[in-house]
Amino acid sequence: MALMSGNRGAAVAALQPGAAASQFSWRRSAQSPFIVVASRGLEWVDAPMREGSRKVWTLLGVLSLCLLLAVGGMLRVLRHQEGLFVALSVANRDKHTLIDQLEQEKAKALELAANDHLTGLHNRRMFNELVASHLALARRSRKFYALMYLDLDRFKAINDTLGHHVGDLLLQAVGQRLRQLLRSSDIIARMGGDEFAVLVTGMDAMADMDALAAKLIEQLSQPYDGLEGHSLQVTPSIGVAFFPRDGHDVTLLCRNADAAMYASKRAGRGRFSYYDATASADSARSYALERQLPRAVADRQLVLHFQPKVRLHDCRIMGFEALVRWQHPDYGLIYPGEFIAAAEVTGAIRALGDWVLQACCEQAAAWRGQGLEPVPIAFNVSPVQLRDGAFAERLAAHIAQHGIEAGDLSMEITESCLLEPRALALSVLEQVRAMGVSIGLDDFGTGFSSLSQIKDLPIDTLKLDRSFVNDIRSSSEAGVIVTSVITLAHNLKMRVVAEGVELMDQLVYLKTAGCDEAQGYFLSRPVGSHAAEDLLRAGYLYPA
Repeated sequence: MALMSGNRGAAVAALQPGAAASQFSWRRSAQSPFIVVASRGLEWVDAPMREGSRKVWTLLGVLSLCLLLAVGGMLRVLRHQEGLFVALSVANRDKHTLIDQLEQEKAKALELAANDHLTGLHNRRMFNELVASHLALARRSRKFYALMYLDLDRFKAINDTLGHHVGDLLLQAVGQRLRQLLRSSDIIARMGGDEFAVLVTGMDAMADMDALAAKLIEQLSQPYDGLEGHSLQVTPSIGVAFFPRDGHDVTLLCRNADAAMYASKRAGRGRFSYYDATASADSARSYALERQLPRAVADRQLVLHFQPKVRLHDCRIMGFEALVRWQHPDYGLIYPGEFIAAAEVTGAIRALGDWVLQACCEQAAAWRGQGLEPVPIAFNVSPVQLRDGAFAERLAAHIAQHGIEAGDLSMEITESCLLEPRALALSVLEQVRAMGVSIGLDDFGTGFSSLSQIKDLPIDTLKLDRSFVNDIRSSSEAGVIVTSVITLAHNLKMRVVAEGVELMDQLVYLKTAGCDEAQGYFLSRPVGSHAAEDLLRAGYLYPA
């Protein structure tokens, strides 16, 4: 073989023609003429390498697959992290938006808590806080400070006639005018309704208040145009209290300025007044009662006392007159003489009268519910109520609501109820009488009326004024008048009730003269509902 030259060697070749290639090696022996040849097929030789290569490629494939899976997992994690980041960004943006909204709402809430929603001025709470802080500084100042209360005269009439919307526009215009007339250092507030308050700060002298108050009266009394097509003119009443002369704190200054403002109203309105520390306690009490009466009606601080009407020929109780009392939390029991006039001035008389009417109906229903024989409960009606064309309808509604009879009530009016508009009063009286409610004319003889003037009125009972009863013993003329009135009233088919009977002599004279009924302290003082119930159960009331 040509390939086997040399003593030894190796080669890859086909040992025979047409045979597969093999790898062989040879060696020539020096001691013999032979050549030793060893061969293996290439497939056998390459088998370990192919097996190793296969394992390597398998490992590489597995590693590649693992790498791909790891890369895929990382991509998925990254996408998830990206989603979380986007969600976090959105949540963070929403959070900031919510924070901004909360800050805006907080600012609005603070503004609403500090300012009056209608005029934009400070409200009562913020005014008190600001005034308290200013007064703390004023104690170390040589300047003068004044607290001013301002109320619009007859503002209620504007609301009632033109509507609350026009009234609100007027209040806004007044608030704007106050801003223009006062300094930025002064504190202006709307205290409620048509009442404003101003703390005037840093005045050089108390006398400066004269010019400022006069200017406010003049400017605020100028017409207000463009209020829903209306041009309105109102006047303010102003009360002024100085710090520290009239009070060392906000509460006392406000109270005294308020009292001074009502002094302006009593003096004729459209003016200003300074608080007078020497005013009598009665005046201060009157101011307080006038202001607190509307709340007393709403808070049911009123109570009814009942004075029996006794038939003279047999002393049987024929009815009760309901008399209102005010159970004041500070002043105790207050009689109507102290607050009825104030109620008529302030307009609270309508609410007061309606409360009395409802309370009478409740009492009559309670007595019926206890099985007591009912007697009429008389309630007094003011001229203001009688001028209300809907009064009879409200009366009928109360009667129906409480399930009582019209005869359980009796209505008493005074001669002032028959003044103008007389036709309206007569119409209301006719409606009430047609319902079955009896009508009495109270305090007869003290006014303009005579029997000839009232003969055509729908009246069932005349009540002799106590002034005639008091004079019976001392004046023969009074006795003649009483006897004549009783006789003429009977001829007109009216009953006569004498009020204010305090002595046995008076009672005897009235019975002799033919008077039908009597009431007064000699028979019984006005009593509470429980004592009245006991009297009603007894049925008769004999003089002691």
